[in-house]
Amino acid sequence: MSKAQQEIATPDMRSAKVRSQKVSFGTTKWLTYTAVFTALALVMKFAGQALTITKDFKITPIYVIWLIAAAVLGPVGGGVVGFLSDILGALIFPVGAINPLLTLGCTMYGVLAGLCYKYFPVKNHYAKFLFSGIMCTVLVSLLFDSFALWYWCKFYLKLASYADKTFFAYIGASRIMQLAVSAVNIGITLAMVPLLRQLKLLPDLKKKQKQQNIKETAPCPTSL
Repeated sequence: MSKAQQEIATPDMRSAKVRSQKVSFGTTKWLTYTAVFTALALVMKFAGQALTITKDFKITPIYVIWLIAAAVLGPVGGGVVGFLSDILGALIFPVGAINPLLTLGCTMYGVLAGLCYKYFPVKNHYAKFLFSGIMCTVLVSLLFDSFALWYWCKFYLKLASYADKTFFAYIGASRIMQLAVSAVNIGITLAMVPLLRQLKLLPDLKKKQKQQNIKETAPCPTSL
């Protein structure tokens, strides 16, 4: 192979090496990371049980793990971690019957966080985590999860205290403090970005931007 051929081949070999370090769905690395994040989420769930203030309000740091898992593993991995941590947590720390709507909400949190992180156009980890956290807080934690709890207590358990309580009245009375819990979780996640970078868990956004710029500026061939 000539020197010119070696120079042409070298970048391709390096890019292949970089691609091999990606956490791809279904690989051993992906499964390992999923198991680790699920275990960490269970630890955070246990911590949340210990920090329960009232029946409807507890300070849980589990959202930190879900946000990071979604960023590292993508929407599917984030959803799997959310689903497994809720099911396994209900079995390990039983507090009643499993609410399937809440399980769906936990899964949705991971999927939505992964989608927001992946497709948010700003190439900045802090901005991506902030956007993901806000969207998941409003759409999942405050709205869907609140509906899951309200519907479960009113129509399944048929608790007398919920007989005349509307959905939005329930949010105002019992779930509005969830915003503060989510804000703390988002803040912790943002503070962990330098550590996550050092551990090389987060995708290299600058490298992706450079590759995109190269594609955009590449000259179009005028002849075969």
